[in-house]
Amino acid sequence: MRKYHDVTNWPVAYSLRATHPFARRYARSMNRTDEQPFLEAIFDRYEDDRPRLIYADFLDDAGQPERAELIRVQIALAHLDDNDPRRSFLLDRQAELLHHNRNVWIQPLARWVVGIDFRRGIPDSVTVHATTFLHHGSELMQRLPIRRLRLLEVNPVIDKLFCCPLLAQLRELDVCGAELGDAGVQRLAQCAHWKQLTTLDLGFNGLSDQGVVALARSASMPQLATLALNDNDQITSDGLEALANSATFAALRHLDVSGNDIDERGLAAVVASPVMARLQSLRCNANRIGDAGIAVLTSSHLLARWLAVEKALVLRDNAIGPAGAQQLAYCPALAQCRTLDLSNNYLGDAGIAALLRSPYLTRLKVMRLARNQLTDNGVAAVHEPLQRLLDQLTLLDVSHNRLTRLGLALLDILKGQRPVQLERADNVQAAPAGDAPVAVAELLPDVMASVTDAARLKHRIAHPRNASDRL
Repeated sequence: MRKYHDVTNWPVAYSLRATHPFARRYARSMNRTDEQPFLEAIFDRYEDDRPRLIYADFLDDAGQPERAELIRVQIALAHLDDNDPRRSFLLDRQAELLHHNRNVWIQPLARWVVGIDFRRGIPDSVTVHATTFLHHGSELMQRLPIRRLRLLEVNPVIDKLFCCPLLAQLRELDVCGAELGDAGVQRLAQCAHWKQLTTLDLGFNGLSDQGVVALARSASMPQLATLALNDNDQITSDGLEALANSATFAALRHLDVSGNDIDERGLAAVVASPVMARLQSLRCNANRIGDAGIAVLTSSHLLARWLAVEKALVLRDNAIGPAGAQQLAYCPALAQCRTLDLSNNYLGDAGIAALLRSPYLTRLKVMRLARNQLTDNGVAAVHEPLQRLLDQLTLLDVSHNRLTRLGLALLDILKGQRPVQLERADNVQAAPAGDAPVAVAELLPDVMASVTDAARLKHRIAHPRNASDRL
């Protein structure tokens, strides 16, 4: 028996059909309306791409080649890194397919839903008003196998909603921005229909520690693997400690507490929790974990698990200074990191220098250091390790720092002809060289002489004084 194509090879997944011989014969024998067996196979093995590729074969034979192509395109996208240059073509094709076909594909459900999202080719994610779900949810779920439900305007019907038995069929619930507040989340936590729920998004709901404690005391979500509590502003380390000590969340793999008021104590509670020993990522941007929080993270096993799964470490806006940067730079877990985002911190020249000299950034492709008080002096001091790192990077972001035209020119020279994208907007633009706050020319006279010569040459070309100046 021949094997399926390897969908991690994106051109094969995108352009070819599944080759299981029985599946091909089965697909040809089906009518266009006989899709249910394929959908059941997809939802029974949700993480497996092979049932989706078999379904794509059926759609081809049923005269729906663009639906089949969307499945293959979205599967291919799911297997590419965010920075893979091949993504742009597939994203454009995905947008084109949806633009021309979405209204036709969702037309039978248009009167009930606000929106439908296709995920790896399957329309299994819907956005609907809570009142509509109460009135028409049964018919909606008969017509479409809904895995993820996003509910709008929840509060007016919250008591009826969280008693609805249809919720027991869901795997993912999104009530982001529903303004539930602590009282609404307490009502949600008391609902008995979450036994199959694996993902819960409670971002932007005005929650405080009181709402998080209500979740921690709930026993109705034994399979919850992903929990988003981002941008609630008022959750502190007390709430995170309550969550870390709750036996309810033993299945948790991904936790997002970005945009709150959590310090190193909350981070330490999660890292030390035996309940969260299988946690694979902890997103905590826009908190105040500081250097002490970095020390907690780098001394734990969590960071290695995190980077093994996501390959990206994003710690924006966390009050991290030079000491935290140095601790991070010498953490062996960074060897797995491909994207490092430390924007909006206080690394300064010393912290950035420590990072650039890290022996563990051998796989790094994207580095974001915006708003970190980097100066010309800092660039000059690390020109050698920076030049080596530019050989491997696809993007370096040093925008919104304190670089003058001299520091920017030095970056251009270090970049040379390398294909790395250099983001450097909104730095300090000093006018004459003599007015620059840091005398970089004295630090690197040979390099800056080249800058001066290049500037003079450009000026002569733009403003020729005589025929000999016209090249």
